[in-house]
Amino acid sequence: MSFLEKIRKNTWLVLFFISISLFFFVLDPNILIKFFTENSTIIGKVNGENIFLKEFFDHFQFLKRFRENDPDHFLKNDAWKLLVHEKVLNQQAKKLGIQSTKEDFWKAIEKQSIYSKIIDFQNEKGKMNINKFRLYLKNLEKFPSNLTPQIEAEKNIWDYEKKSIPKKILSKKYVEMLMYGLNTSFIEALLNYRDKNSFSIIDYVFIPYSEIKKEYNIIKSHEIYDFIKKNKFLYKKENLRNLSFVFFRSHPSLDDEKNMNFKINKLFNQFKFSNHNSIIVSNQSEKPFDSNFYLKKNLPIVLQHFVENNNQVGSMFGPVKENNTYIMAKLSGKKMVYNSVLCSHILISHKESIRFFNNRTKKKAEKIAKMIYDLLVKNPKQFNSLVMEKSDDVINTRKNKGNLGWIQYEEQSEIFKGKRSFDFFSLKNKKGTIGLTETKFGYHIIRIDDIKDIKPAYQFSIIIKNLTPSKKTEDLLYQKIVQFMKENQNSSLNTFINNARKKRYETLFLREIKNHQWNIHDLNTELDKEIINWSYEKNRKEGDIKIFQTLNKDYIMVFLSKIQKKGYPIEKIKSHIIPFLINKKINRYLSNVIKSKHMNLEKIAFFFRKKINKSYKINFYQSMVDNYEEPKVVGYAFSSKLYETSKPILGERGIFFIRPLKRFNTYKKLSYFSSEIESLNANLRKNILEKIGDVLVEKSNIKDYRKN
Repeated sequence: MSFLEKIRKNTWLVLFFISISLFFFVLDPNILIKFFTENSTIIGKVNGENIFLKEFFDHFQFLKRFRENDPDHFLKNDAWKLLVHEKVLNQQAKKLGIQSTKEDFWKAIEKQSIYSKIIDFQNEKGKMNINKFRLYLKNLEKFPSNLTPQIEAEKNIWDYEKKSIPKKILSKKYVEMLMYGLNTSFIEALLNYRDKNSFSIIDYVFIPYSEIKKEYNIIKSHEIYDFIKKNKFLYKKENLRNLSFVFFRSHPSLDDEKNMNFKINKLFNQFKFSNHNSIIVSNQSEKPFDSNFYLKKNLPIVLQHFVENNNQVGSMFGPVKENNTYIMAKLSGKKMVYNSVLCSHILISHKESIRFFNNRTKKKAEKIAKMIYDLLVKNPKQFNSLVMEKSDDVINTRKNKGNLGWIQYEEQSEIFKGKRSFDFFSLKNKKGTIGLTETKFGYHIIRIDDIKDIKPAYQFSIIIKNLTPSKKTEDLLYQKIVQFMKENQNSSLNTFINNARKKRYETLFLREIKNHQWNIHDLNTELDKEIINWSYEKNRKEGDIKIFQTLNKDYIMVFLSKIQKKGYPIEKIKSHIIPFLINKKINRYLSNVIKSKHMNLEKIAFFFRKKINKSYKINFYQSMVDNYEEPKVVGYAFSSKLYETSKPILGERGIFFIRPLKRFNTYKKLSYFSSEIESLNANLRKNILEKIGDVLVEKSNIKDYRKN
């Protein structure tokens, strides 16, 4: 029944899915808490929408699998960018009312999912047979997650696909809508088509630059300065700063660790025998108390194993220490719940709710909802008729008569946790139970239609504490930094960096900085812009040093080694000017030789001891000569007179002399032309698509709390 190996062979994404179950053995233990506080662990916002720690680390872990050699801080920044782009595209789709339906979902499974590549799910024509796949899912659900690692991994894959595909659908629909009117014109396609099918036959002589007389490769200083004088506007120097960095990491001392161990053991005993779990967590933990109950399969792996042998309320886990983080947990609650609930609803929306359907006030909506709820408590049989008459969930009412389908316990989200919450999964609920709840969509009158699969749910009170350097340790570090600064106050850049490396401090050597930059390549801290602003202050001078402290109490010492003000960077632009002047000189020399001796192609070949390449075929679209791009040669071949020897053409690799012999095309009738338009449309849309995300991100209000 297992398709794990087949999935692995057919897609690299499986590595990511399987790795989700290994989270706690490869990442910082701080992440442990995310499974219990997903809704409260907010690490940023995109236009007001929360970014949770779990989704951020999903992206991070994805990148880590395929870029193992990259430092974590690079991967975290890239994961952040990917997540922000995803949010922005989905927000734009929702603003336009774009939605994903069940039909869209299964179509995406059929055409875009990893399962569509597996032969076992395909018919004889190679297309996905969705019925075979549904049977696979049905069988997969029968097995407990902890039966084998293979089953658990397959369930994780399906769980990830279920959550990610709707987001992909929204983004795809939004992009398709934008691209709908983006098309290549008939004239553009016609010109491109003609270029592809235009050919010229030439004879040519080729002389590599290395064989031209050495005297023409010598350019004197006055020639460079004369050229710059005539072309001032081309060579204005930028306003730049050169910065180098030394890092001083703040680490707890052995005394700090010893004191922390004593405090943790004392806290553990206090926590173990206390009945005030939420108060202790709130006062002592780096993360807030989470009152939610979770099924075993939704707990972190370490706690899944823990509850197998310690499922009595009051059982303690830990304390464990990983790097500088201590974790302890107490099983503070356990209850039996329905894992699956079938229910229907009547929605009463208002103008403050999402996707509201009328302009009624929230107070009025609440009054209507209470009235319907009171009526149905007395007479539940009226539910079906009131759904059709009163519910604002018009589409669902029309299609499903208010039925929301089976809701799984682990699918609970903040949607079902409004101010007025109804516990869908409580064992107190019998078939026909009526409830009232509030969500961001409005007020819902809920009817429980069916219930099944009773399972235990666990509540853990978790304390996370980070070992941080004491004030004494920080003071000692700062004294070392000040001493190092004094010793290197008047040093050259090389001496400064070498002295830092002798002491085994981290260094970052020579970064060229522009005033309008927001971050510094390879530094990537919250201080980047502050450092850039400091380097551009009016009173700055070369050799200045300054100490900056990051939010995590590390120190960065910055050395300003060069101030380049606006002007003409002669040394830098020589590398661009000299080749140009050499080519100009060579062209003048060759043109004079050929003109004075009235040379044709045969005489040129004899003069330079080269052979004539006969009847060479050139395509206008590709611009290739002997597998190298030579656009100047191709341009001349299509624009000059036939049988006339060209002037010297300064190509990419050397000098060409050519003689066009023939031009022809292989045009077909326009009935074959539609493929050309489709090809150009695809390229056009691809280029635009690459820019859409960046533009939307630039215009968005993005808040990053990761460093807080």
